[in-house]
Amino acid sequence: MHSEITLYKQIYPNQCQTLANLGFKSLINLRFDGESDNQPTAADLQQSAASAQLAYHHLPIDGESLHLDTVAQFAALVKDLPQPVMVFCATGGRAKRLYQSAIVSGLL
Repeated sequence: MHSEITLYKQIYPNQCQTLANLGFKSLINLRFDGESDNQPTAADLQQSAASAQLAYHHLPIDGESLHLDTVAQFAALVKDLPQPVMVFCATGGRAKRLYQSAIVSGLL
């Protein structure tokens, strides 16, 4: 299955409608709440995503250790969520690492 996925840095609630207008259907947030002072909460992002009719899933991951069960959970989400999907974290690094792990593991 070919997935339509974009890996990106932190997004903000006021961007959700624009992302929907650009054609995105789903968001996956990889950040834990409270990682930085100016970071929106998962609840705020979920509310804005819902207002923009975007599917939203919060899958916080540690940037230091990535387990196969987390990679499998991510791959299942990407396959199940409406496409295209935007996956984001603080800088895009975790998103890239998680996506690459899913590809290398044969899960995507």
